[in-house]
Amino acid sequence: MRILNGYIAKNLLGTLLMALGILTFVMMSVHLFRIFAMLASGVAPGVLGRVLLCLLPDVLRYALPFSILVSTVLVFSRMSADNEIVALKASGVSLWQITAPALVITLLLCGVGVWLGMVAAPALRYEGEQMRWQAMGENPLALLEPGTVTSLSGQVSIRVGERDPESGLLKDVHIYQLDKGGDTLREITAEACRILPRPEERDLQLTLYRFTIAQRNVASPGEPPPREEEADAGKPLGKSPDFLAGETLTLHLEYGTVQDRKSLGRKLKMMPVEMLMGDLLWNRSQGKEVSRHWYEFHYRLALAFSPLAFLLLGIPFGIRNRRSEAASGLLICLAMALAYYGVILLCEALVKHPALHPEFLIWLPNLLYQAGGLAALANLSRH
Repeated sequence: MRILNGYIAKNLLGTLLMALGILTFVMMSVHLFRIFAMLASGVAPGVLGRVLLCLLPDVLRYALPFSILVSTVLVFSRMSADNEIVALKASGVSLWQITAPALVITLLLCGVGVWLGMVAAPALRYEGEQMRWQAMGENPLALLEPGTVTSLSGQVSIRVGERDPESGLLKDVHIYQLDKGGDTLREITAEACRILPRPEERDLQLTLYRFTIAQRNVASPGEPPPREEEADAGKPLGKSPDFLAGETLTLHLEYGTVQDRKSLGRKLKMMPVEMLMGDLLWNRSQGKEVSRHWYEFHYRLALAFSPLAFLLLGIPFGIRNRRSEAASGLLICLAMALAYYGVILLCEALVKHPALHPEFLIWLPNLLYQAGGLAALANLSRH
């Protein structure tokens, strides 16, 4: 029996590591595009390498369950195609004994998933976010990604259409100035923009070319608009009229306050379990809603134990399918995995409706897959 268990465990671990490596690389590629853009902007490669390492545990949480599913289907479909399952059952080895090594490995991986979700992934993700903002202090232009809105100061955000690598200009620039309520107070657009970082002053000097300014509030009666030479000199605009256009405008935006503020608080996804529970108790004592905290806690646990659900789902598919039918089995399992992650997205959308208890609904796919897998295994063991 020891030889059998070692044989199955060796095959399963080899296939699992291969599938995990491929899936991790595919999932990390989303971050690699951002990293390469920051590298082209002059950020040190060592900093970006550490950022990637900090993102790795979070990616592993999602790659591990599907890797278990793929490796289980491939290993047991090969054993079924080689009639090894039939030979073992004819020798008196039950199906539960055959699947025992896979169950032990998966339970160990569930423990690893709990550690990743509760401790390592949120802490390292927060550390990686801090390193990104530290890179902004050294080179703020690295965070200006084309097509995305980036906060530059407490109430100023910028959106860049594209970069011109030859001239160093940013094109199709939109700058949004918000009021204290978060509503757009003023919008500045420009065909092109040149940004000069000033690390000593912790601000950015923006020179806008062919700009327009539009704002929602109406200027006070009798108050003159700013002169063009004031705009060119970078002086405060004050209360401008509803619309203003010009050739050149120089602004100074401070980014240091945003960087300082980022280090004071954490999102729930970046809190280790001790900090998450402490924040939950604090908000409860203040009479605030804590359903989001409970959902985050249950979400991490459900994702950590999802490899067990995928294992019990994959074993019957693997045993029933021959090697030539493994592709169809993998396709069905892929659909089941997408359905699992679809339920996660649905529960994420239901967080704003705590009466529906998304923290309990997140366990539904785990329970259904485990119950279905156990029923299928019991049926196979009787034949």
